[in-house]
Amino acid sequence: MIDMLTEDELRWIEMILEDHDPLEISPSYYHKRKIELEWLNNKGRVRKELDELRKKLKVTPQQLLELKNDSARREQEIENFPGIYIIHNCVKDIYYIGQSKRVLDRAYKHFVTNPEDMKGRYELSVKCNLPEIYIDFNSGDKFIVSLIPLDNTSFSSLNELEGYAIVAYDSVVPNGYNRVIGNIMDKHVFKNDDYEKAANFIFERIIEVKGEDFFLTLSNERKRVVYTHKLFAELRLPRNLHFSKGFRMMIKEYIKENKKRKN
Repeated sequence: MIDMLTEDELRWIEMILEDHDPLEISPSYYHKRKIELEWLNNKGRVRKELDELRKKLKVTPQQLLELKNDSARREQEIENFPGIYIIHNCVKDIYYIGQSKRVLDRAYKHFVTNPEDMKGRYELSVKCNLPEIYIDFNSGDKFIVSLIPLDNTSFSSLNELEGYAIVAYDSVVPNGYNRVIGNIMDKHVFKNDDYEKAANFIFERIIEVKGEDFFLTLSNERKRVVYTHKLFAELRLPRNLHFSKGFRMMIKEYIKENKKRKN
């Protein structure tokens, strides 16, 4: 593995990674906090925008189940678009926000998937008395589901739209059904440009040597941790937890993008 980089290339990478304080707070933390503050500061504006968009396509859970059928969608001239769905429990006045590239393939599942089948999640729900859509629906609570296309909003990505919406509707438990605030960190934030350049350089060199499909074999975090640890040890690179984590996230993002292209 060490043969894939020249001595000059290795030395350049070493010099970059030596600039590391193990006690330094990761830039990803500051990035995450910045985004969360942006979501909070724009809560009112986003709620107003989404409230208007919610009026355009509202369905009941029963109608949602019908719309999972292609022929039913064609008959009603409803597209299975990328966007978010806002599930509103009209009795408890609480919300769930979800996203999907095909909203009608995803939204209905919340009403037919028994949380008891997901042991860890269900045990937490019982222990902490957390609300579950399936249980409330089958207990007779009235629900309305709003479907909002990404293209109809002012947002550029599903992650961004979903995150802003979760904050706007205060839908994280215990005030709603969402377990997390949203997918804030969908891309790693490196310490500086040199870190990112070094990571990209190593990444591209591995693809040159091992082929484009090699990283696809690192299909879970454990495999990525083991591989990255072994790789950096063989290259005799300085121990740098921030850089290692960023490199693993690059692999994860590569796998995710590859799956998107194949689908």
